[in-house]
Amino acid sequence: MTLPNARFVGLERSVELICPMANPLKVLLFELYATLRDWVKPAPAMVRLPGEFVKGINFGGEAVEIGGDRWQSHTEALAAGLATPGATTATTYCVPEPYVSRGTRAMLNSVIFKPQTLEIEQPLPNDRYDLYLWIMENYKTHWHALELRVAGQAVAQGLGYLPYRGWARYGPYPVTVTAGRLYLSLTTSDPQIDAHLMGLSLHKRP
Repeated sequence: MTLPNARFVGLERSVELICPMANPLKVLLFELYATLRDWVKPAPAMVRLPGEFVKGINFGGEAVEIGGDRWQSHTEALAAGLATPGATTATTYCVPEPYVSRGTRAMLNSVIFKPQTLEIEQPLPNDRYDLYLWIMENYKTHWHALELRVAGQAVAQGLGYLPYRGWARYGPYPVTVTAGRLYLSLTTSDPQIDAHLMGLSLHKRP
C-alpha cells in the first residue's frame, strides 16, 4: 500500500499551520501526519554523541529515548534536584525541520520558558562534562536569539536564531563542576521575549 504523494503533501502543509495550537482536532491532525511520515519517509537515526552519556532532560515533557539513551522527564528531573525558578512548561505541535524521529520530536515539542532570563540549576558530581542544548523555534522565524551563560560566564551568543520550526543542537560546551552543581542561564536582549529551552544533555568529556 502506498500513500498518494499529493495527499501527503497537502496534509504536511496543513500541519505546518498548527504548531503552537492545542485544539484537539489539530493535535489529532499532527499525530496523524507524524505517524504517516514515520511510515512513508522516516527520519534518520540520531547519531550518538561522543563521551559517556550522563544525563538528558526533556524539559516540560515525558521521558524519551534519543540516540539510544533514556532522557529523564521534567518531573523526574525536578525530583532529582533540577531547579528552574519561575519557568513555565508548555507543549507545542510543530513538525521539526529537519524531520526527526519520535523521541526527539517529542522533546523538541516540550519546552520551558520564562520572560527574558531562564535559569537552570542541576546537581552533578564534580567532573568535566560536555554540555549540549536543544532548541526549536516554535513561534516565528528568527524570533529568539539567546545568550548562554555557565556559572555566570558568557559562553555563546545567538542560540535559537532559527527559521520557524527549525531546530538545532548547540554544543559541545565544556563545563567543569566543582561544587556539585551546574548553573546556566539563557537570556534574550528584549524583555518582551521569552527565553526558552527544549532539551539538555550532558556527557563526560572523552
